Amino acid sequence: MPLIRNTVINLLLIASLNAQASGTSVDLQQLRDLLQPITSLSAQFEQQVTDANGFPVQNSSGLFQVAQPNNMRWIVSYPMPQQMISDGTTLWLYDPDLDQVIVQPFDAKLQSTPAVLFSGELDELDRAYEIKQSTPGVFDLAPVRADSLFQALQISFTDGVPQSIVLTDGLGQTTYINFKEVDVNPVLASGLFKFDIPPNVDVIRND
Repeated sequence: MPLIRNTVINLLLIASLNAQASGTSVDLQQLRDLLQPITSLSAQFEQQVTDANGFPVQNSSGLFQVAQPNNMRWIVSYPMPQQMISDGTTLWLYDPDLDQVIVQPFDAKLQSTPAVLFSGELDELDRAYEIKQSTPGVFDLAPVRADSLFQALQISFTDGVPQSIVLTDGLGQTTYINFKEVDVNPVLASGLFKFDIPPNVDVIRND
């Protein structure tokens, strides 16, 4: 399950944004003002991972849905079907190709996902990152702590709608996530964030 495992790692890094941040008060407040109204979101995504030399090493696409608090679906349709679903309590990682599902708690560490970006829990946003709005709607975030797992994070908005996230890790690997067909604050049924384990699949429980 390497594709979804890499996706989980990237998402964990991305939404650690919820933890804490620092920067100019104007840029910080503008970012908060963009994130705060978003209570749910549904979008198609295209993700590309490149190495330190800029060569593509992984491409994927699918559906991303999130709803407060901490409900999330990351459904990969290409290059192979994989699913990451959480109801805020349990996280399911399903790989149909392997006939395998991993079940584990959606604990404090796993709350660092894009779901948290749009959860509205932004009170701690002003302590762990230097935030700079490089151009209108484009925010560059640099972690304050030297032991951060990534070097840079960029979030872009157009007309108040999230358009892309770019993440660069300490080895120079960059993950580009572009959103399209973005629907802000749709009504998403709670059942979307539950996963019914199919029969005859291997279940790995990481309690």
